[in-house]
Amino acid sequence: MNARVLIVDDDTALLEALPEALRLRLNGVEIDTSETALDALERVREVDYDAVVSDIKLPGMDGLALLTEIKQVRPGTPTLLITGHGEHDLAVQALRGGAYDFVQKPIDRDYFVRSLERAIQVRRLDRQVDEQRVELERHAKVLQHVDRGVFLLDDAGVIRYWNPAAKAITGLDAERVVGRRADEVLPGWEAIGPEVPVATEPGPGSIAPKTLPLEIQGHELWLSISGVEFEEGVVYAFRNLTEERALDELKNDFVSTVSHELRTPLAAIYGCAQTLRREDIELAGEDEQQLLEVITQESERLTRIVGDILLANQIEAGRLRFMKQEVDLRSIAQEAIDEIRTALMARADIVFDLVAPESIVVHGDADKLRQVLLNLLDNAVKYSPAGGRIEVYLEARLNGLRMEVRDEGIGIPHGELKRIFGKFYRVDPQLIRGVGGTGLGLYICRELVRRMDGRLSVTSAEGHGSTFVVDLPLQQIRPPEPTAVSQPA
Repeated sequence: MNARVLIVDDDTALLEALPEALRLRLNGVEIDTSETALDALERVREVDYDAVVSDIKLPGMDGLALLTEIKQVRPGTPTLLITGHGEHDLAVQALRGGAYDFVQKPIDRDYFVRSLERAIQVRRLDRQVDEQRVELERHAKVLQHVDRGVFLLDDAGVIRYWNPAAKAITGLDAERVVGRRADEVLPGWEAIGPEVPVATEPGPGSIAPKTLPLEIQGHELWLSISGVEFEEGVVYAFRNLTEERALDELKNDFVSTVSHELRTPLAAIYGCAQTLRREDIELAGEDEQQLLEVITQESERLTRIVGDILLANQIEAGRLRFMKQEVDLRSIAQEAIDEIRTALMARADIVFDLVAPESIVVHGDADKLRQVLLNLLDNAVKYSPAGGRIEVYLEARLNGLRMEVRDEGIGIPHGELKRIFGKFYRVDPQLIRGVGGTGLGLYICRELVRRMDGRLSVTSAEGHGSTFVVDLPLQQIRPPEPTAVSQPA
């Protein structure tokens, strides 16, 4: 960018001569002129000149006063003052006032040009320093607010900088880590440190980060981390991929689980359809009916699987709507039991008991309440032994409503109780007991109950069955019947 200079003098002859001389000696210089200090000051406010040249004696506001004003408006702009011959006192005042240099009349043009060139160079260097300072401050602020953890390790392995994101990711305060060796505050750093890719020069794509595990305060973190060398050590940048890694595992579980659950009914449907199509065998009416029954049952199973997946997706996306209406919970429980009994005809050996008042009417969402009971009953049936008994218990309480589903199934190991409401979790993941399912049923139950401001809990002992308890803040709108009824449903 070309230099831009302002020359201030009330001598019109000088205002014509000096610009011409400068244009001949300074390639590309842009020159503005002004005859008064006030006009010059207005120009200085509007334009950041590389240098200002002013006569020290001006009508009205003189050069010294103009210098003072320029220092307030543009403190970094170098100002050269032109003085008369022998005016040493004025020259000294000018330098004390902050003038870059003074030039005596008659003007030595060679000296004047050299002094002006130096002033322009100083101004440009000042601008570069300012720009670098601003850039450094900006980078420092960025490092304070970036979502990536950043820390600086010197050649001795001591942490010299630890940004807020590093604290947020690891839980370690800067006060605890800065000034200490990395292998003291980051367990396992001695082993994984050499595995971290380090570039010799910064730049996008200079080196790909590596995802490595680091255990901090008893928690395993998976960090995508890389470093860049500099004169005093290495700057490391990392981000937390623990959730992404868990999500990837969840996706893998989903693909594996759903693939298996879809393959079984599809294979049954395909096999029955192919058998019905065959022309080389003659099927009796009873045989055809059995094949059609298998196709119907397996199609319903597919519908339930797809329904679970779509419902889980609606829950995750927050698109689920809840309706309030007058609901007889006993009727809903009976409908859920009948539906489960129809859908799982192969488990006709299971006995269902419904323990509830003759009528228990609340304001709630009938479909969501039915879904919760269906999923809990489906889960109980899957894990119940032959001839097992499942009890559905309903009770109106002062602070709301309680629903319980009790089974005599295989039970849940104590260490697994906190995991059973997670997506795709199954007590029998390897299908050792032949229990299938998407692993979404209990997750859907928990989320529906949560969105009805309720609570779902479980008590269980391995080999002794499980009891799932749903507490909902739903108030009865009719008084309960005086006695509860217990009968096979």
